[in-house]
Amino acid sequence: MLAKIAGAVLLVWGVIMAFKLVLPVIGGLFDLIIVLAIGLLAVGALYMGKRWLDGEGTLGRFIGALVLIAGVALAFKAAMGLVMGVFGALLLMLKVALVLVMFYVGLRWLQNGEFRLRSSDELRA
Repeated sequence: MLAKIAGAVLLVWGVIMAFKLVLPVIGGLFDLIIVLAIGLLAVGALYMGKRWLDGEGTLGRFIGALVLIAGVALAFKAAMGLVMGVFGALLLMLKVALVLVMFYVGLRWLQNGEFRLRSSDELRA
């Protein structure tokens, strides 16, 4: 009986944690889109800066150098955002895995009525 109660508690707690994880997953997807947009902007700035730098005019070369510096700064920002995003995604995957384990263990305890993960029918087979 205690295993069934503990299983139900684990299931309810898992559902609450799953609802708390919905917004971070959606936020992570938006953050990925923003990092990709910054990366594309950096690539465009580097390309245009290189073209202006190869030009013949002095003003074009000066603007090209400034745009190249801005492109490098944007590329650095995008790279750091990607690194932080990877670590955030790993932490989020750990939380999702914890919720899935809570669902599995809670459901097994609720079904079996014992503190074991296999039922007695599965042990015989």
